[in-house]
Amino acid sequence: MRQSIRVGTFFGIDVGVNWSVAVIFGLLTWELADLVLPGTAGAANRTADWIAAILAALAFFASLLAHEVSHAVVARRNGIQVHSITLWLFGGVAQLDDEAHTPGADFAIASVGPATSLLLVGLFAGVEALVAQMTTGLPVVVLSWLWRINLLLALFNLIPAAPLDGGRILRAALWRAWHDRRRAEIAASRAGRAFGLVLMVLGGLWWISGSLGGVWPFFLGLFLYTAASGEERVARLRDTIGRERVGDVMTPHPPTAPVGVTVAELVRRAWHHPGDAVVLVDDRGWIAGVVTAGAAGRVPLDRQAATPAARLLVPVEALAVGRPEEPLQDLLARMRAADGHPAVVLDGENRLAGVVTLEDVRRHTLRRWRQPSGV
Repeated sequence: MRQSIRVGTFFGIDVGVNWSVAVIFGLLTWELADLVLPGTAGAANRTADWIAAILAALAFFASLLAHEVSHAVVARRNGIQVHSITLWLFGGVAQLDDEAHTPGADFAIASVGPATSLLLVGLFAGVEALVAQMTTGLPVVVLSWLWRINLLLALFNLIPAAPLDGGRILRAALWRAWHDRRRAEIAASRAGRAFGLVLMVLGGLWWISGSLGGVWPFFLGLFLYTAASGEERVARLRDTIGRERVGDVMTPHPPTAPVGVTVAELVRRAWHHPGDAVVLVDDRGWIAGVVTAGAAGRVPLDRQAATPAARLLVPVEALAVGRPEEPLQDLLARMRAADGHPAVVLDGENRLAGVVTLEDVRRHTLRRWRQPSGV
């Protein structure tokens, strides 16, 4: 999910909003101003209704942000790097660098979100009780709406269906019971698909009956079904990758070139070779780094002959290093930590055996995915 507007940094985590937030913000504000709050501040005081509606909608998105930040903070405490959080139409997405390594960590990361929402329920309800002793009208109604909407958010997220938090909790429980993360992930994803179908059917029937209110459950169900299906596909692909070795995926005997060549010469040398990277070597024959085909392709044709390939070099110090016999998952973890740069693969005598790029992994897993399973 791409950020359209960067909001700031919370607990060291970059936070932004997607353009789709404007849609739900507008609809929430309109619903509050026209359906929930009218008459609370006096029949003629529509300005107060709209101001209160805007403040309530902002407080709701602050609640969503607190929900997502709690996930991110607990993920970091469990050794998982969090790059960013993006709020969008159906809530928030935290971009994590890795997965939870134990069922306990998976449970903690998933459950803290609903727990945070329930904490906000108590906070808003307590403030409402205090304010109600001093006044009535808009403040009390807004606070009442805020604790009720956070309660709804917590309860909805606790439904045991991925990608909801309840689905993550279900995954953690099944993972602990079965000792098989992928099997648990697939089961939680299937629960999410089933729940999404139920919402789509109910929303469709409601819509057909003449109520526009069915639009929301239908599209929410469609989103959940699509997201859960995607998670199941990813789980199966990860299971496939888990059985692979680096040597199964690497481009063996990659093209090499002296570190002083131009981009044009590098492209010529690599033209008839497979793979997406060229290894540059120094005067002693040692690996200096890697230049990817994508980086070379971004240099305009009329400038390639005058552009040193070394300008595009990813130095060897920034590259992950693998061995042909090691599990691919282990190398992928190091590649992610190295910002997704290619990895060089060395044989038992520390000679260059191959190169692995994320594109190599993608192509390999797609080929395996398309092969008949024999079942």
